[in-house]
Amino acid sequence: MAMLRRLTTTTTTTAGANSPRPLQRFQNCIAFLIPSWHNLTQKKSTQVDAIDCFTNELVLRKCKKWEELKENLYQSLNQKDSSVSCPTTNLRESMHIMSKAIKTDFEALRSPKLVLDIRSLSQAQLDNLLISTVEIKNKLDFLYIVQQCIRWQYLPSNEVLIASLKYLSTLSAVQQIESFLEICKQQKHPLLEAYADFAPFKAMALWRHGRSDMALTILHQGYDSSNLMASNGNGKRMIRAAFRTIIEETLIKKSDAVLVSLMEIAHAIYRKHNDIFVIACVWKQCFASEWFCDQKSAADLFESNVDLQQLVARKSGSLVTSFLSHNNLDAVHRIIELFLQYKERAACFNCLSLLFGYHHHHKDLRACAEIVKSCNELNMPLNETQNEQFLYLFLNQENNEGFSQRTYTAYRKSLKKFQYKF
Repeated sequence: MAMLRRLTTTTTTTAGANSPRPLQRFQNCIAFLIPSWHNLTQKKSTQVDAIDCFTNELVLRKCKKWEELKENLYQSLNQKDSSVSCPTTNLRESMHIMSKAIKTDFEALRSPKLVLDIRSLSQAQLDNLLISTVEIKNKLDFLYIVQQCIRWQYLPSNEVLIASLKYLSTLSAVQQIESFLEICKQQKHPLLEAYADFAPFKAMALWRHGRSDMALTILHQGYDSSNLMASNGNGKRMIRAAFRTIIEETLIKKSDAVLVSLMEIAHAIYRKHNDIFVIACVWKQCFASEWFCDQKSAADLFESNVDLQQLVARKSGSLVTSFLSHNNLDAVHRIIELFLQYKERAACFNCLSLLFGYHHHHKDLRACAEIVKSCNELNMPLNETQNEQFLYLFLNQENNEGFSQRTYTAYRKSLKKFQYKF
């Protein structure tokens, strides 16, 4: 570079105006190119230096930030250890800023798991531990104790075992329920026959785990158990409760495939055991639904099954009470029409009486008047008590309207007198 500069300077000084033109052009090109390359390399180096400075500054800020957070955390922990009543604002602020992983690790260190060997406990102590964890919904400690029970094959008492199985079904803990089932089979536990090999617990755990087909199959098998059908114990009630829960959740979720499977199982149980409970549950939920397709399914079931018609007529009071408790007046009106269609006058009168009580409780004079009119037209008059209630409601509302009208006219008269005086 220096030699080129010296050459260019010497040539430019020695060569004058009489120098050849090609040589002068070459000299001008070299003189023009060398400063441009020099400036370009200098510009690149300045850009690299700026990026290095920026990254260094970011790293320094990051380190400084974490150092400050660390100091704040240590200070807040020291303050909390020194006195319980000290404010923990610094700890809370730092916890909010800390990442999620560090926060979970910190909480895990602050609340360690239960460490216990249940072999040293009596059955009463084990029962108390399990019941206390179930009542306060302490999932971690409960699962730890259950794991210990399964590992050492140490079962609690019958009541506590049933309560534990119920809680396991809410947690979708299918594996733990199956492990308890295997232990009970080895020990020939008496609860196996009473609860059909823990069918309701396992079915509900599978249902909440999303395995609906297997849950319905297990419930169907449990319902077919001869010992279960011969008795009216807790096992049968729990299987029926499981069926009812699955039917309700199926119609809420609008799962048509599961509803078809439920219909098939309900008809199979009815044909084999002459038990209409599952069909009645399906009919009730479909009838109370707001969807027309569900109401159509309920109408088809009611029309094709005489036993269902008789059961609904017998249970008309509880059905209407259930509908009214959910303010489902449309279902009440439809069931009254259904009873009139099938000439179930006693059930229809029962529904009208309950509906009158509902509207009287809400002080709805117009609805009560419509019910009284309908009862007179159908030659099913209400009892004396309800007639008196309707009369009192009518008179009280008329008196209230008359009182409001009188107060309004008195106000207008006083206003006129006031205007007349002045």
